[in-house]
Amino acid sequence: MRVAATMVVVTGLVPLAACARQPDPGPVAGRRAADVPTRAAEPAPPSAPREADLILPRRGTMTVVGRSAGPTFQVELAIDDAERTRGLMFRRRLADDAGMLFFMGRDHDWQFWMRNTYIPLDMLFLDAELRVVGVVANVPPLTEAMRSCGRKSRYVLELAAHQAERHGLVPGVQLQLERAAP
Repeated sequence: MRVAATMVVVTGLVPLAACARQPDPGPVAGRRAADVPTRAAEPAPPSAPREADLILPRRGTMTVVGRSAGPTFQVELAIDDAERTRGLMFRRRLADDAGMLFFMGRDHDWQFWMRNTYIPLDMLFLDAELRVVGVVANVPPLTEAMRSCGRKSRYVLELAAHQAERHGLVPGVQLQLERAAP
């Protein structure tokens, strides 16, 4: 008796979004994060991206209004969908004076996850005037738990963990952005 053997090769899948906004569930009241569909997974790239290839080209400097002695953060600007989707995925380090500012386009109670994000982060949710409306501190890496401040925001600033507490970045603090020349 002859038996045919079949080999099935399973490749790892890497989702498109880490530290990215959850797709907008629309105006459905009472929806929980677990009820909202997530993006489909895409095949993993053949090799891990190089750290330098992950850095976004648009940049700026964020400071606290009314504080002459700092802090100052050099931020990458995640403006389009691809940049927001990638966020800080696959990064292995983030300097204490660095971060990423997500331009979300409209006011909403944004939810972020830490899929494929290897560094713990502080997430500062900012209104249209760049005033802090909420902080989610020391978010552990590599989780898919949804994080939100429970308030509407227009921007989200991600910093290395513990920077919000270290610099007194609490709700009500006003930030300002100076965009770098292209």
